Amino acid sequence: MRAGLDDVRIHDLRHSFASGGLLVGEGLPMIGKLLGHTQVQTTARYAHLANDPVKAAANRIASRIAKISG
Repeated sequence: MRAGLDDVRIHDLRHSFASGGLLVGEGLPMIGKLLGHTQVQTTARYAHLANDPVKAAANRIASRIAKISG
């Protein structure tokens, strides 16, 4: 391969792009549009979140609930 990335497929790059879009706050509809998807369900299969952002989101939600619960 010209880029020297023998074990990387275009499909892998699309997954990385979708995941990166979610990490910077883009929504599935926008990411899907950028990838040329017509259905959000297709984009959802591409967009994998890393464990750290998911954990951080869960912690923010738990903190908010704790704050309003007293």
